[in-house]
Amino acid sequence: MAIMIPETPHIFEPASQEGLMFDALTLLPDDYYVFHSFRISTVQDNTFHESETDFVIFHKKHGVICLEAKAGHIKYKDGYWYYASGIPMHNDGPFNQASSNKWKLIKYIKNSKACALVDKCKFLHAVWFPSVSDNELRSMTLPPEADKALVLTKEALADPEKFLTRIYSIELPNRIETNLTEAEAQKLIREIFCPQFNVFPSASLDSDLKKLVFHRLLREQAGILNFLEDQRSASINGAAGTGKTMIAIEKAQRNAAENQSTLFLCYNSQLKNFLSENYSNPKIHYYTIAGLACKLCNTTFPDYKRMKNVLEDMYFSGAFPYDHVVVDEGQDFGSEILEQTDILQLIHDLIIDNEEKNGTFYVFYDRLQLIQADKIPQFIEDSDCKLTLYRNCRNTENIAVTSLRPISERKPKLLENAVKGTPAKIHFCDTEAKAMEELDMTIDNILAEGFKDVVILTCKTEDSSLLKSGIKDGRYRNKYRFTTCRKFKGLEADAIILIDVDGESFNPDNVLIYYVGTSRARLRLDVITMLSDEECLDILQNTLKRTGKIRKPRRELASALNAIGTVTND
Repeated sequence: MAIMIPETPHIFEPASQEGLMFDALTLLPDDYYVFHSFRISTVQDNTFHESETDFVIFHKKHGVICLEAKAGHIKYKDGYWYYASGIPMHNDGPFNQASSNKWKLIKYIKNSKACALVDKCKFLHAVWFPSVSDNELRSMTLPPEADKALVLTKEALADPEKFLTRIYSIELPNRIETNLTEAEAQKLIREIFCPQFNVFPSASLDSDLKKLVFHRLLREQAGILNFLEDQRSASINGAAGTGKTMIAIEKAQRNAAENQSTLFLCYNSQLKNFLSENYSNPKIHYYTIAGLACKLCNTTFPDYKRMKNVLEDMYFSGAFPYDHVVVDEGQDFGSEILEQTDILQLIHDLIIDNEEKNGTFYVFYDRLQLIQADKIPQFIEDSDCKLTLYRNCRNTENIAVTSLRPISERKPKLLENAVKGTPAKIHFCDTEAKAMEELDMTIDNILAEGFKDVVILTCKTEDSSLLKSGIKDGRYRNKYRFTTCRKFKGLEADAIILIDVDGESFNPDNVLIYYVGTSRARLRLDVITMLSDEECLDILQNTLKRTGKIRKPRRELASALNAIGTVTND
């Protein structure tokens, strides 16, 4: 289904059949964006100008089509287009109107921040006559501006993509072919077609546009970005869901827009792969710290002592190839070997001490997600400039509370008017067989609710997980991604199913893993566990510090975690 903006059509005259055409365009695949009743308003020489296009259709690999819709019987006579009533059409008819709106859109983009994309994208126009069949069209004689190749007919109501593909294939005089990157496509959408959203786009933009409340630009985030414009080095702390990676990516993209290169460092390979696949930009190079060590030293395995020597040589020779450095999940860089070699400080000095480049070095981190190292890197502790993000913009209110509850009694700070969402569900099972059965039922229920982005996370390792024998190529049932909480850190999904939660998951050494796993869920969270009554009682008393008589430990643990508990027995 195409991404329709808005999701329901604007008000229209019933005789125009725009509602019928709107429904037909929803049949397009989900990589199409359709904007209904797209308006451009400008003031030139103190005179107001406005244009409205019935449908603007955008595809990042094909381009833009400005589509005018004309239903009912129309005619062309003596150089004029007429409605069936005999009233002349304004704007010299539908083809000239579509063409004019196309050129107004091109001009509008040229005057925007997305101006560079005009030469990288096809812009075409077309007219839809939903009351005219293909056979009728073939017998018509149209005016010079109305080539039949630019017409959609009644048959397009059943298969609009066939007609759009034909129009997209038309070769333009300037020979432009469309092949926008994901970042460029998102820039067109956020700068031109949906500027009112004011979001940092994430990888699945189609989902984000439907759940805008989770990706609104927070005032404090805007303040962080604006502050960083004049700050060459900073450490930015924020709990899970506060938008650290969104800001980090946006900062790197701003650098790229200025034709400056950025080294984007993280610790987890899955996060690095996700970012490089979904935010590809030739000016942004994504590496794990281990991958960068191998690259710089030309080795198969990371040798941080050798890496230190290479970086020191680059410092004195000025050979470091990047203008800026962004480090995400910086708390993971506190391992003993990285601290001994002082890698973060070295990379910082390579950037900041090179005054000719005037580069920047930013570290984003979360003290509560310290699960890959024993302590926060000394570089962060000693940082002169520290900022903190407070408001959660990823999770629903219920999920945010559930993820935070075992490590803090404080309520999470959320966006104003944040979605409350449904409570998390904790499924208590007595046996592994029941846990597997409950997992399958949970997946089926999630799918029935319309979720497609489903990830299964284990609090253990893959080899010690309940699912260790049911996984093929990192997928369960050949479809659903399965990995550990540690490896999925920095990523997120609409629906998370957390498994292998036991009594050890809530002890001081492991509770942060639970926090990381549950906080990955945007909209739906399910926890499948075989916790006994005795283990639940221990968690309630020792982790959650509950006092008083506890009658039903499982259900009371679920309630204490702000969740709905269900007990599945043999």
